[in-house]
Amino acid sequence: NDKIMAAATAALRWRACLIALVALQILATNAFEAAPRPLHNMKNITGPSKRVNATYQINLDLQPELRWKKAAKDYQKELEYTVDHVISALPSSVQKLIPYLEGVLDGIEGVLPEPYRDEIRGISEATGIPAGQLLIVNIFYELETGCTGVVVYDKANNITLHGRNLDYGIAGLQNLTVNVEFVKNNTVITRATTYVGYIGLLTGSSPLGFSVQLNERDTKNGSVWDNAFEALFRGGAIGGFFLRDMLIEGVSFDAAVAKAATQPLIAPCYLIFGGPNGEGAIVVRERDSSVDTLRLSDERNPYGWFLIQTNYDFWKPAPSNDDRRSYTKQHMEALGRGNMTSQALFHNIMSAWPTLNAETTYTTIMTSSYKPYPAGLSDEDKQKLIPPYFTYTRNN
Repeated sequence: NDKIMAAATAALRWRACLIALVALQILATNAFEAAPRPLHNMKNITGPSKRVNATYQINLDLQPELRWKKAAKDYQKELEYTVDHVISALPSSVQKLIPYLEGVLDGIEGVLPEPYRDEIRGISEATGIPAGQLLIVNIFYELETGCTGVVVYDKANNITLHGRNLDYGIAGLQNLTVNVEFVKNNTVITRATTYVGYIGLLTGSSPLGFSVQLNERDTKNGSVWDNAFEALFRGGAIGGFFLRDMLIEGVSFDAAVAKAATQPLIAPCYLIFGGPNGEGAIVVRERDSSVDTLRLSDERNPYGWFLIQTNYDFWKPAPSNDDRRSYTKQHMEALGRGNMTSQALFHNIMSAWPTLNAETTYTTIMTSSYKPYPAGLSDEDKQKLIPPYFTYTRNN
């Protein structure tokens, strides 16, 4: 009887925590969902661009609680500012639910598996920020984003280039933007860009594997969390954690694209891939399955020699008040295939309005056309031996 009661109590606690988590997701989306932003209102770039020089090595051979400790301590004030901004903007009824998320860290393996639970605990211990607040901010980073991705083959240098702009309306994210290298057995196995405090990955590349970004996708069913309760009960993965797992696993481009098309996720999205051999793909996702996969070499590719993905299905017209896609296409065609380099992609495409706009937090130029390299390699040697991976924060 005691065992039955304990199991029943654990099940009730699990369900209560899950309901709190889903309620927070839905209410947070409603709290932050913004009205459409016409492009002519997004021209006012609010500040200069700055190259991100900070690169942190996340050593996967360490205990999870220790991996982000240095970055979290270095950026404690900036992280506190952004967390406070997100939490204070939520309705008071939502803020009251946040303490219950401690239960998610303690007992819901399917929603927040290891090592993510212990990594959040470690950041909480390093900064004093409550773990429940860090969890909701990690989930929120996947909501209501505006993004642009471009994949193109640089034939002269025999590398596939991947440009990524990430747009958010959250204050302070530029000050949290860092590049990271995930290290295992003293070897760099993944390069990525992230916000300190966010332990998933929305932008990254693996050597001789793939580069990838995640873009939010609105569907006819409403906002990305409308069916989150159902999706979570079916074991859907949080997108940024799913991307990080794939990158660290070091799977091939084809295997990553296939996995991205089948893994249940908790929100619709676009997954944009670049491969090491002139390959590229866009996987269009619902929560349970893919809607379509468009490859760079596909005869259906409307762009011919490159891929573009913003936040709208490529086979549908973009909304008139946010047609970043058409502008980006025009800029690519004006530059021309023969002039494509990493610097041209950055300056001529990803830095041109409206691909770059007043809500862009960072731009990353990356590739998967490189071999694994030692964790102790100097910056000078990286520049000589490894194709470029660089990030600039925007609107500083």
